[in-house]
Amino acid sequence: MAVRILVVSDLHVGSVYGLLPPGYHDSRGNEIRQNIGQKYLWDCWMDLAARVRRLRPDVVVVNGDLVDGRRGELCLQSPVDQAEACLQVLQALGCRSAKWFFIQGTEFHDSEVGREVEVVASRVGTAYTGLGAGVYTREVLDLECGGVVVNFAHGISTGTGLYRAVAIDREALWSALAGKAGCLPKADVIVRSHAHYFVHVEHASKHAVVTPCWQLQTRFMRRRSVYRMVPDIGAVVLDVAPEQVGVRKILYPLPSLKPVSLLKL
Repeated sequence: MAVRILVVSDLHVGSVYGLLPPGYHDSRGNEIRQNIGQKYLWDCWMDLAARVRRLRPDVVVVNGDLVDGRRGELCLQSPVDQAEACLQVLQALGCRSAKWFFIQGTEFHDSEVGREVEVVASRVGTAYTGLGAGVYTREVLDLECGGVVVNFAHGISTGTGLYRAVAIDREALWSALAGKAGCLPKADVIVRSHAHYFVHVEHASKHAVVTPCWQLQTRFMRRRSVYRMVPDIGAVVLDVAPEQVGVRKILYPLPSLKPVSLLKL
């Protein structure tokens, strides 16, 4: 029996570049309006919700960095507001009949031991055991689906030079070594996030995936490289069966930016 898993990550709710539900009112009653980038992201999110209604996933995994945290370019300053807005974002996706699992992201965004994520996950998530502290969130989820093990964690190296696939391919190799040692569950599929781009590497006995994000290019990214750190927006669908694993990407184009015309100045 196949299991369909929807994976979303790096929502960064609270960031001026991240997802924000329309008409959101903060804890003081102030309406926080979407900027033009957030309106575009929300349109993409609603398109994903429509696709999800047709796909009917059995499981939804939210793979870290749900909120943006206490520092950065924020439209929501309060962690309480970020958590509440994030909950509204996820509820808009639907999938009420699916089992939801949440993975802790970086401490910079999701706070120490995923404190901010735990608040959101406690409302809609499934409690599970795994590496790290938490009840509804952990650092690592090993999900067994009909004999196939899918390993989820947020972090992956982003310093891979020209070749984006290097880090996740290396993670697949380390996974194989750890599986032979028997200290960790032998993973057939590895899912990572954090890098804000999509990559899929397939070997004879293993899939390794880096998921896209839901945050437009930030000031931090532009300062490091305008061209290298261009994000991919979207989600990943895994169809997991005993004899076959399918990896499907759902990607959305970035808003187009036109150059400044000297003739119009």
